Amino acid sequence: MAKKLGAVLVGLGVFLLTLGLLSKFYAYPRLAVAPANQNSVTLAFAEDATFFSIADRAEKTGDLLTTVNTVGDVNASKQISEKLGKPIVVWEQMSYSDAPEFNKSDGHAPLSASRSRIAFDANTAEAVQCCGTFVTDGADLDTGTEKRNADVKFQGLLVKFPFNTQKKTYQVWDTTLREAVPASYKGTEKIDGVTTYKFQSKVDETDAGTQVAPASTFGLPIDGDVTLDRLYSNTVNFWIEPETGAYVNLESNPLVTLNYQGEKVATVTDASAAYPERDVKANAKEYGSKATLLKIVRTWLPLVGILLGLALALGGVVLTLNGRRRQDEKLA
Repeated sequence: MAKKLGAVLVGLGVFLLTLGLLSKFYAYPRLAVAPANQNSVTLAFAEDATFFSIADRAEKTGDLLTTVNTVGDVNASKQISEKLGKPIVVWEQMSYSDAPEFNKSDGHAPLSASRSRIAFDANTAEAVQCCGTFVTDGADLDTGTEKRNADVKFQGLLVKFPFNTQKKTYQVWDTTLREAVPASYKGTEKIDGVTTYKFQSKVDETDAGTQVAPASTFGLPIDGDVTLDRLYSNTVNFWIEPETGAYVNLESNPLVTLNYQGEKVATVTDASAAYPERDVKANAKEYGSKATLLKIVRTWLPLVGILLGLALALGGVVLTLNGRRRQDEKLA
């Protein structure tokens, strides 16, 4: 009887041990990946923002809504993943900002717009240089064709944090500077019952390049075009669900001004934008449930499977050996 029970315990132990190892080293790496077929719309709302209207040739104050449409390139993702031997995703993003009532289908141009193609590691969320990535540098004034910058070198985290985010400093992509800046861990906060890690990146006023524009646009008593210095600062707060690395909320506070010969001639943007409350709640609900599944597969199944599996297998071996010894004693 002891030998039979021992054999059952050994079999069950081996099964649980295998389940635990497969959960940690096979299932989790395949679950903890950003989707190649991403198709989403992200909104950020800024109340009483200051911005420069080219049409009115003046600074204005009002609410701004930024819309980011993201679509994954599944074929490109599959091809580069097979080539590099690890999961890579390729996404294209279209972003535009204007008043909340702006309708892009009416044929009018928004206050600002940009498009980009990005690639990143589906596990770590780190930027990857491949697949025809680019950002736009505005449009040709004569033809209206967008001017793509394919030479930009994406760095750091582009659209999310890594799965199993840690309490440390990460490098995150700044779309204005077009380089990575540090985002440091600031603490843990609950959002709608979901634990988030708060990170913050801070860019003090810095030179963000130049801009050529008609002097008359900014009321300068000069004929023709002038070259203006573009100054930029920003503080960005990220609230990250740590298991998924997803943004639950994001708050950006950009200040962009144009200077001529050391004097400010215009405020391009002065805003504090964050996700709408309804979207924050939806993110907390979605990523909170996904986090539970990932944590089970990453932590609890391996822990229970390996520890309980080893205990049962060892117990089964002991019972089997004891059973054999007793049988040998009877035979003797």
